[in-house]
Amino acid sequence: MSDFNQARPTSHSYFSQRLKLHYLDWGNDHEARDSKPHLMLIHGSQDHCHNWDWVSHDLCSDYHVIVPDLRGHGDSEWVKGSAYTNLDYVYDLAQLIHQENLEPVNIIAHSMGGTIACLLAGVYPEKVASLI
Repeated sequence: MSDFNQARPTSHSYFSQRLKLHYLDWGNDHEARDSKPHLMLIHGSQDHCHNWDWVSHDLCSDYHVIVPDLRGHGDSEWVKGSAYTNLDYVYDLAQLIHQENLEPVNIIAHSMGGTIACLLAGVYPEKVASLI
């Protein structure tokens, strides 16, 4: 897809630990979603899901791309009355993978997202096909 305007994500939400969390789905339609390998892009600490828009656009012709907003980022809810821990982020992503039937998922992540992705692959190795 050469024109950025041709591919558009759909906005969705899911629940983890009573928080309403947001993600973008660049799968375009259910047929395409089920026929392509799943790819999750995880942002860093000062980012949100739209930081990956250009990458998602380029990869969505070959992958079903999922891009979450981590808790407290973008359009996801903030935690009330507790800290943000890496293991909470890991659990949130494991819930997204489970609820959307993405297992095994390929992951590309950077910065804090890279740390979370490494922990996810260590705690739930069966959920992760590859990690970059």
